[in-house]
Amino acid sequence: MTAAQNIQNALAAFLDEPGLAPALAEVLNKCRGRSGVFYEEIAAAAGADAAELILLAWDWRLLLPRRSSQCAEWDDRILALEPGEIYDMANIVAYLLDSAAKSGTWDVDDAVRALYAAMREPHYREMPALVRGICQGAQNGCINAAKIHTACTNAGIHGLTGAMIGILKGGGVISPKLMSASPAEKKGSPVYEVHPALLAAPGMAEGAISSGS
Repeated sequence: MTAAQNIQNALAAFLDEPGLAPALAEVLNKCRGRSGVFYEEIAAAAGADAAELILLAWDWRLLLPRRSSQCAEWDDRILALEPGEIYDMANIVAYLLDSAAKSGTWDVDDAVRALYAAMREPHYREMPALVRGICQGAQNGCINAAKIHTACTNAGIHGLTGAMIGILKGGGVISPKLMSASPAEKKGSPVYEVHPALLAAPGMAEGAISSGS
């Protein structure tokens, strides 16, 4: 099988969009290993379904609009469906796709380990357990800093929660929620969106929502 076909098979583990799947896999395969993909390239692959494909990829945070109003957090991105727009990929997604292109499976542990080894993170061996704990601790696709601290402790990473939050953000595993959903969230510890493509992986997060919407 080709890399794009393997990616399509891997996405099928959580994404039930048979009509868009081949074009989405082609676009994602094109985007991995390079800096962004243009709207025109997506339109060439998806034709009349280009807008629907971009919305689907954005919903799952597989592609992120490059434009933002002030910062790079996911919920500050400006989604536009028009020529000239560029869409990027979170670091963890690129590694998930690299793994999928070879194996045809959505292997979060393998991708997380490879990503943080490449980033020269000393705790890269513990990172899969940490990410799994974050997924299991997420509610409505989000997690707060206190629960990340618990996940760090359970993964054997002690006294480094602040640093690990930055490392998780850098890898694209989490992104700060700039607009919390409720007053209770605003009064508590900072809230982060967990990447939905991690939450959706088989066995990663029982009961957690599997969409970025």
